[in-house]
This record gives sequence, C-alpha cells and structure tokens, in this order.
Amino acid sequence: MLCWTLRALAAAKVLLWENGLELRECVIAARPEEFSLIETISQSADLPFPIHLAEGGSTRQQSVHHAVKAASGKWVMVHDAARPLASPQLFAAVCQTALQQGAAIAALPANDTVKCADKSTLAPIIKSTFDRRHIWLAQTPQVFDRETFLEALESAAQEHFQGTDCSSLMEWQGHQVALVSGESRNFKITYREDLERAAMLLG
Repeated sequence: MLCWTLRALAAAKVLLWENGLELRECVIAARPEEFSLIETISQSADLPFPIHLAEGGSTRQQSVHHAVKAASGKWVMVHDAARPLASPQLFAAVCQTALQQGAAIAALPANDTVKCADKSTLAPIIKSTFDRRHIWLAQTPQVFDRETFLEALESAAQEHFQGTDCSSLMEWQGHQVALVSGESRNFKITYREDLERAAMLLG
C-alpha cells in the first residue's frame, strides 16, 4: 500500500512541475523497526524525490508533528499512506489552492443525510439533522505553510489539543482553510474490503 501511495506522489510530481511547483522530498513517519522495510519499498518504487524517515508518535498528530519538523521548504503537504488512489490532478489542485488561499484540503461534499445521535440510550437516538449543504468529508492531501502549521502543532502539543485531522489544528488557531473538491476513489483503506477494492481499481 505504501508503494502504491509513493507511486501516486511520483506521478503527481510531474504535473506539479508543469504547474511551476516542485515536490522536493517525502518524509515518512513510522516506527523505527519499520525503517528498513520502508527504505526497501522506497527503493523498489524508483522515486524521483528523496525519502526521509521520522520516528512516529503514539498518535497520528504526533507523527505528523515529527514529520513536519523533519521537513524542509516553505510548504508541506500531508497525505495518508492509506490513500493510494489520489490522482495527480487532485494533488495539483490542492497545492495551487493552498498557494492562493494560505491552506487547503481535499474534501467531498456529503451526499447522505448526516444525523447527530445521543448514544446514552440502549440504541442511539437522533438528536438533530445537519444541513448537508454545509457538510464536507475531509480527505488528504492537505497543504499548509510549514511554519504556520508547525506553530499550530506545537501549540496543540502544549495545550493537549487533539484535532481530528490536520486542518482542524489550523482552524483551532484561527486560520482559514480552503476546500478543494476531492475524489470518491480517494478513499482511505481501513478494512480488508477497502484493500480489495483498491487492488481492483489499481489493477
């Protein structure tokens, strides 16, 4: 799965370059005992950018923090290794929007009706129904000014704030984050059936 995602980034590098952007490096946060395997996978993917490894944390947020500290350059793009089907066009669109707006993420408008539930009873009870016209389902990539995002990560660590995704940390710090229409095939591989679906789509 990591190899698939790295190849998606490699494909995006070409389109980014054509749009005046450069993907200079990829920082992967992982457990130290996984470093050797990741290096082997990275070499087999024949990537057009260097790979750097950062020790992951006990939470996703800590892992992102470590990776952002290890990164260089003015901008950072955070992407889940479990989303190998993002297209080069999506990477380029989120990067371009971030450059214009200061921060941007891929997200899908909600198609289904979204309910808020009270789970204190035996079966969850509907408390309210959200207006789905205002509901977006966050994806990655998510692109931020590195220094601004690093400040948000460090403030969150000091104040023990846990965001549900990277952009929620920027929101918490009062920064505006633009939304870029995501892709239905850019789903996160979580369950076995997700992996089977991804393998079928990737051939």
